[in-house]
Amino acid sequence: MSLPSLARRALTAALSFSLGLAAVPTADAAQFGKRLLQIGACAGGAYGGAKLGEKVAEMEARGKNLSPAEAAKRKKMFEIGFAIALCGGGAMIAGTAYSKLSKRGQQAREKEILAALDDAMPHSYADPDNPALRGTATPQAAFMDGDQECRIVEDHLAADAALVKYCRGANGMWAVKAV
Repeated sequence: MSLPSLARRALTAALSFSLGLAAVPTADAAQFGKRLLQIGACAGGAYGGAKLGEKVAEMEARGKNLSPAEAAKRKKMFEIGFAIALCGGGAMIAGTAYSKLSKRGQQAREKEILAALDDAMPHSYADPDNPALRGTATPQAAFMDGDQECRIVEDHLAADAALVKYCRGANGMWAVKAV
């Protein structure tokens, strides 16, 4: 049995178990069931984010005629970026600097990414709870995807890097866009 098949079965089992627990919680178990449901849903978001990152990387590699080595590097960066964007990363970012960001560090990162998208300039951020974790969000040139203005943000934190595609919605706000 292949690893993706095992991962899907494990995810299905975790979500089914979480939904079962959340369906009829007792007063003392209500928070536990809710948390388990959040974990199950987040695991799905991180897995889905990694898969979306893989697809975006494939499209970009074809469109830009990237070498196999550069395409593989950017694929990993997109997988990490989308996993973080869709659910904080989960297992996809385990062992990377992104997994070490505190809640306040994650908020600082998000704030600077949005500022970088708005002014098209690199922005630096640091984790207030772990000053050794410092990163830079660098937006790439804007491009049109249908009728939306989009940018890819290259995010470097310590020795790790992530890429995420953002597009500006009709409301003027930037949001992660998968494909």
